[in-house]
Amino acid sequence: MSNRPSLDVFLRRIAAIGAAAALAGAVHAQAIPDQVRAQVASARLGAGYAQMINLSATPDLGAASYRIDGRGPSADLDVLRVPYQAKWLALSEETDLFWKLDAGWLKFSQDFPWNPSASAAGTFDSKWTAYSVGAGILAKIRLANGFSIEPAVDVALARLQNRTHYGGSATILQPVLDGLLFNWNADAWLVTPGVALEWTDVVGEGSARIRGHVARSWITSFAETDPVQHFSEATNIYSLRVEYLRPTEWKAFERRMSWLAYGSYGGFFGANRDVLGFDAVAEVGCGLELPMAPNEPKAERVRLQAAYLFGSGVRGWTIGLGIQY
Repeated sequence: MSNRPSLDVFLRRIAAIGAAAALAGAVHAQAIPDQVRAQVASARLGAGYAQMINLSATPDLGAASYRIDGRGPSADLDVLRVPYQAKWLALSEETDLFWKLDAGWLKFSQDFPWNPSASAAGTFDSKWTAYSVGAGILAKIRLANGFSIEPAVDVALARLQNRTHYGGSATILQPVLDGLLFNWNADAWLVTPGVALEWTDVVGEGSARIRGHVARSWITSFAETDPVQHFSEATNIYSLRVEYLRPTEWKAFERRMSWLAYGSYGGFFGANRDVLGFDAVAEVGCGLELPMAPNEPKAERVRLQAAYLFGSGVRGWTIGLGIQY
């Protein structure tokens, strides 16, 4: 059995401790919260908390909705990111520097059943919500033969909060688990360096693009509800995307539209890559693109796209509206 952090496995262990105390009428005894605190501290749940924060701030995941069935009870994951990027200055004929701003939101919902006996059913209805705002810089360096490389670094501030409702027999555990495992807040800093390698070229009547990206985030929490929630973790993410863009005869606002087809594969790597129940997801989608300025082939372009997401233990959809540079 995997020894990676898992809230479901840990909850079963911690609930057994809390239930024994509660049923013995000792739920307010100081020894029991201390025992629970020690269990929470040793469970390494910070890896999961860091992954949630990373998903709210990562540049590789946009507006999307996931259903996760990989580990423990099923979970729903919703992600929304609003990025903005603009050219700052030209360092040379082949190198441009961009500045970036973004805001992100994530909700991870999971219900944990708890049935200490056949006649005593209970549930923990839990929701983790993360918010993030960040800024960064990116250099686009054009190489030969259609290749370019894009080193970047982002810094973000995030908040993660948990809100849990106790139902049925689980209500006896609320005095033990509130403020330690459930119903708490924490803030965090993220520093994320990354690099992308891209190739573009004309293929037939359209253009093809292949882009690979890898990034590592260092995430450290502060201002936690309880010190037991403190974490300092590193998370890693990668992606590979292939797309084909071809002009159409359609026009909008006197600008010629293009259609887009693409596929991508991305996920996490490292020791705690599947802590949220999945470690990779594939994407197949299509979209439309419209230049922001007419009769300028290199102008920024507005892109509307939608895709189906799937992988081992995960499925979902995504829709996005963005600017291509």
